Order: sequence, then structure tokens, then C-alpha cells
Amino acid sequence: KGFELQLQGQVTDALFVTAGYSYLDGETDTGLEAPREVPENMFSLYGNYLVTEQFGVGLGVTYQDESFITDRDFAKVGAHPTLPSYTRIDASAFYDVSDDLRIQVNVENLTDTLYFPNAHSTHQATVGRPLNARFTVSGRF
Repeated sequence: KGFELQLQGQVTDALFVTAGYSYLDGETDTGLEAPREVPENMFSLYGNYLVTEQFGVGLGVTYQDESFITDRDFAKVGAHPTLPSYTRIDASAFYDVSDDLRIQVNVENLTDTLYFPNAHSTHQATVGRPLNARFTVSGRF
């Protein structure tokens, strides 16, 4: 059970914003367990700002609640393997060289946060990417 909301729009001629939120209250078929990797709350906010007609920058934040690594049996009391919640901040910048050519850099995890987005089993959690950048050149033809 849950819901998801997404809003996006052109706030001004120069500012475009997209925001999303989801709430999930998951349970297994029997209703006696909480399913694995179902965070209750997730939130994202990203804005792009055109500094000039050719140059723009972006900044965004993503948040994900903690989630269980395996299905959690409500009848059992005590610690349960859990992926911790995290917040990640990303940024971008682009320059339109022409109508058909754009260069762009995306920087993910600006604060170099250690986070675990998912797990494969109780002893294999995926480590999120550290501070990293991606440079792209894209064209239209």
C-alpha cells in the first residue's frame, strides 16, 4: 500500500524543478512479514537553472529511508539486518555549443557519503558510488 507524487514544472524562464515523493507500507502475502528492500519514504528534488541561453547548472538531493535486507518476521523480536537511510547530493552543468551539440558534466554524491542502496543477501550489501563525475558530449542529427 502507498502512493507516489511527482511534480515538475518551469518555475521561471530560467528555473525548472522536479520533485518526487513516495510512501510505501509493504507486507508479504501472509501479512506476517515486512518485505525486503522496501523503504517507507523516498524523496527527490532537482532543479536546473539556465545561467545564459547556452549555459545551465543543476543541483539535486535524493533521500531514501532505511529498509530491511531480508523479509522481517514481526513475530521475532530483536535486531534485524537493515540498510540505513541515506541522503545523496548531485550536481550538473551543461553548455550548448550549438543547436546540435551539448557538453555536460554530472557529479554524483558531492559529499562523498557512504551509502547502501540495496542488498543481494544478508552479507552482500551494494555500496553506493563515491564522489564521481561523468562527462558527456551529445549531438543531434
